[in-house]
Amino acid sequence: MISYLRLEPSATAPVEIAPTALIDESAGEVRIGQGTKICHGAVIQGPAVIGAHCLIGNYAFIRPGSVLSNNVRVGFATEIKNAVIEKNVAIGPQCFIADSAIGQDAYLGAQVRTSNHRLDGKTVSVDIAGERIDTGCEKLGAWIGRGARLGIQVIILPGRIIAPDTLLGPRILVEKNLPSGRYSLKQEIIHKEMTDEANCAGNNGNPDVRAVARGAHQPDRRL
Repeated sequence: MISYLRLEPSATAPVEIAPTALIDESAGEVRIGQGTKICHGAVIQGPAVIGAHCLIGNYAFIRPGSVLSNNVRVGFATEIKNAVIEKNVAIGPQCFIADSAIGQDAYLGAQVRTSNHRLDGKTVSVDIAGERIDTGCEKLGAWIGRGARLGIQVIILPGRIIAPDTLLGPRILVEKNLPSGRYSLKQEIIHKEMTDEANCAGNNGNPDVRAVARGAHQPDRRL
């Protein structure tokens, strides 16, 4: 692993750590690969491993037990805890990735969250090949497959599996395992015409507005 993640110091590809970043090794060692940049305000708590040519964004929080492979991008204020992140993964700002695994080449938009424990306090179960298995884990996040792409504010419930190459549109709540494919929410926007004279206060001098207020009810228009 040391060789693959290029953890040995290199004069040609030095590690860049901002003066305000915090590397906390009070509970374990932090290893950082060649050419990686740790931005202002980031906190990394050991034990943790970050591979080569990664970018850890401003105020990101890498907690103990995390292993990031090469060429991983972590956005502003994202928190990663006890997770395995494979190479070439991009994680957007303000995400929460805990007790999870993310396959290579995956993309996570802003504010993607992996829920890692049940509100009822029971251990987390997973569904594998139609069989429900109790993992015995009080905390377990998600497995996000290789090449998956998750839109902004996707939320994944504990123990769920995102199949490789799956595309999830914004704001989807993943409540069960889904086969590989493209998923999106159906949204309906309703436009209501202004018909109440009370809404026309201050527009008494506008004949067009007064005409709308006096006219018959205008039907809703769905866009």
